[in-house]
Amino acid sequence: MTKLLLIHPEADAADRLSALLGSVRGLDIRHIRSRESFFSRLEEPFDLVMVHAGVFYDVYPWEWVQELSRRQPQAQAAIALDASVYDSFLLEAISRMADQHHYTIIPIGLTGDGMLEAFASIVNGDRKDSPGSPGYREGSLTAVWSAASKDGATTIAVSTALSLAASGRMTIGLIDGNLHNPEIRSFLNLTDPDPSGFKLRPKLQTQTLTPGDLIDACISYRKIPNLHILTGSRRRDTALDVTPEMMAHLLRTSRAAFDITIVDLNSYPDNAATICTVREADHRWLVAQNHYASFQMSWGEWYECYWKYAGLVPGDVSFILNRTTADDKPERIAELLRMPLAAAVPNIGGGLGRKAVHEGNPLYLSSGTESFTTQIDRLAARLAPTNEQGGAALAGGTVRRKIGLLQRWTALFG
Repeated sequence: MTKLLLIHPEADAADRLSALLGSVRGLDIRHIRSRESFFSRLEEPFDLVMVHAGVFYDVYPWEWVQELSRRQPQAQAAIALDASVYDSFLLEAISRMADQHHYTIIPIGLTGDGMLEAFASIVNGDRKDSPGSPGYREGSLTAVWSAASKDGATTIAVSTALSLAASGRMTIGLIDGNLHNPEIRSFLNLTDPDPSGFKLRPKLQTQTLTPGDLIDACISYRKIPNLHILTGSRRRDTALDVTPEMMAHLLRTSRAAFDITIVDLNSYPDNAATICTVREADHRWLVAQNHYASFQMSWGEWYECYWKYAGLVPGDVSFILNRTTADDKPERIAELLRMPLAAAVPNIGGGLGRKAVHEGNPLYLSSGTESFTTQIDRLAARLAPTNEQGGAALAGGTVRRKIGLLQRWTALFG
């Protein structure tokens, strides 16, 4: 028997919730309508707690949210905000504490049956908005950064995201975390100036960003609706305003929103986006070229003066040698860096790489780049979840070739 405590001011709320949950068996709903009953009823253990915040119109949120957490640590809880009672400061306080305790927040704006329907969807396991709630998704996170500027991290991040999205089986988030020099917008010839990560900053500051908010802020690239791109801000002077707490909240929300998140990062650990993403990532890809100033000097010096103190050892990072030629020895470079070799991505001649950057036509979708796309598909397979047969759940080059011509035309002509 699953025990549910409903805190709702309307007398028939439990009956209406029961009607919405008609197909759910083994559910015991206990309904209380006042804050006094709430504090006394917490002596009894519950599996689910559904709270209409308006019941606590004259109680500070830290009094009742903290008490709920202390006395019902085993319970999954959902809190429906009530804009008619609370001002913005208290709404923010409730949201922050709910996030801290992994409670689901039902945004303001729902009243009557709408709020009860939201409660019912949680009981049915439909919501995926917060850790600890039924149906919560924990997608993977990949950090892509380069040893030195212009080593090609953005090319690798964008191309891998396109490869993964081509399968159509997963939702892919591509985040421009290069706060100093965001380039994904130009790489993909995205002309819409409005959507960007900058607009999310208030919700990142208040720790109230939901997966829905994040998806709404993203751009879906051309004809690939399952690829969601969060572009960087043109306000480069605000790069250092992003705090570790804000970045951690963004990454946590992105894991809930997407099956796979890829973050393109600044080369140097002088900002929260690079530091937090690299530390939190499931996969860490360092992109370098076969230049002394790249993999040896730039990476080596940053590692010695920062990354090793962040708890990162070389074996935690996978190495990608970019723009390789036939004379390069990627295995020897990876051995020198004490990193596993993830890929050796070939240099594409004939000016195709330069054209791709200047015209916003990704190499992955260009003709004559088969050696490049083969390596990218192999990288993508490292991130794709395995299917029942133990193989990567990717459709592979067949899907990419099918969409390739269409993508090349739409990239050029919109």
